[in-house]
Amino acid sequence: MAVHIKLIRNNIKRSSGYGKYYAKAVSQGDVTLKEIAEEACRNSSCSEGTVVMVVTELQEILKQRLSEGQTVILPGIGRFSLRVESIGVDKPEDFNIGRHITRVICGFLPAGRRIQGGHILYDFCEGVKAVWQKGFKP
Repeated sequence: MAVHIKLIRNNIKRSSGYGKYYAKAVSQGDVTLKEIAEEACRNSSCSEGTVVMVVTELQEILKQRLSEGQTVILPGIGRFSLRVESIGVDKPEDFNIGRHITRVICGFLPAGRRIQGGHILYDFCEGVKAVWQKGFKP
């Protein structure tokens, strides 16, 4: 397993890293629910329709539970929770939900564990190495 990278230059003048080059992951394409369902069928005894139904139902349950203010934990995948972004006010009594909440977003924290040195190893990243994007090498 590999993540493909290329280098990009930081052109943000006010950044301490201005002018330096940083690695950027390059997508190798998208995968659809249909393709995932087909692969799941090859790996199990489920039908494609069953896989699609389960994923679709999971989406609906996630939306419902998140809208009820719950954090949804899917072992081996991660935690989903809703967060809000807001404009700051000087005094709590000045805060107006309708005016100062700018948006509600879904946060996702991938499943992982702490390893030596205090770093987190995310389950989805375990065993993945970086390789140069095809056609790109400095």
